[in-house]
Amino acid sequence: MISFVTPYWMGRDLMRLHLRSFRRFFPSAPILISKMGGDREEMEDHRRTFGIRYWMEDCYYNDALLRLLSRCETEYVCITDHDTVLLGDPAPLLEGLVQGRWDLVGIEERIRDHPAIDGAPLWPGYRGWMRIVPGYMDATFLMFNWRSFVSKWGIRGLRAKQPHPSDYEFHYGVCEKLTRHKYLLPYYTQRYGTGNVLKDGDNPILWHLWFGAFRARLHGPEIDGDPGVAELAAAVSGGEEAFLRDYPALDLSNLSPAWGPEFDVIAERRAVVAALPGSAPLFKRILRRLQLWGSYSVQKFVMQGLRWMERQWRLR
Repeated sequence: MISFVTPYWMGRDLMRLHLRSFRRFFPSAPILISKMGGDREEMEDHRRTFGIRYWMEDCYYNDALLRLLSRCETEYVCITDHDTVLLGDPAPLLEGLVQGRWDLVGIEERIRDHPAIDGAPLWPGYRGWMRIVPGYMDATFLMFNWRSFVSKWGIRGLRAKQPHPSDYEFHYGVCEKLTRHKYLLPYYTQRYGTGNVLKDGDNPILWHLWFGAFRARLHGPEIDGDPGVAELAAAVSGGEEAFLRDYPALDLSNLSPAWGPEFDVIAERRAVVAALPGSAPLFKRILRRLQLWGSYSVQKFVMQGLRWMERQWRLR
């Protein structure tokens, strides 16, 4: 009835726990993974232990997601990140989809900065928000009827039609076309860093670690030495270590709402967008793109071109 699809980069220990938790509640559901960055040995271990299907594909998230969705053979699909762990049974959420009580399940893009992190230097102008696109969902955990969606809009339906001056995500077209949303509410814990506990009412359903691929995403010559990034990386790393050490005896006491229930999120979004710098003139954007291409090796340039053509073919 449902498949779980995950573009995956790195984070072996958390991926193993992710798969273990999903197999607890869905022992035989198809789990499809597109692996970037090599390490076939890890994926073979997951295949033997958890019965997954995987593809070694050195491509970025959007292309990996397109490929995985094109391989999905079940009526329903759940797009997940590798840095998510099921804490409770999501079957009632799937049942609500089947019964038509809602047509999309996930987490709304309204996440406040972690209380221990100063987000101002990381996300200037975001007024204490890490994510602020109300009415849209992150692909952390996104469940819907894939067969119905693709029959109506095709895979090109993933593309959003509304303009997004910031925070655009590749899957936003799903959030625009499926309008009866069921939101899981995110909470911060005192112990697990940037991780959110996602709850349906009083029931914890999922734990998600923001920036789970921090070993690559939060390191590099351009950001090493940035105190704000270093603070964020330490919070992510510490949260992951504590979660892996404690699981399954997790400390979920003293949770604090992460979705900013006291805010008018529409007004907040308008204020954030108004504070954003205007887009650069077209010729400057073209120049930057040409400079970027000029930094590529011939092999990388060819591979990027081939991926772009594949993406356009799939979205035709």
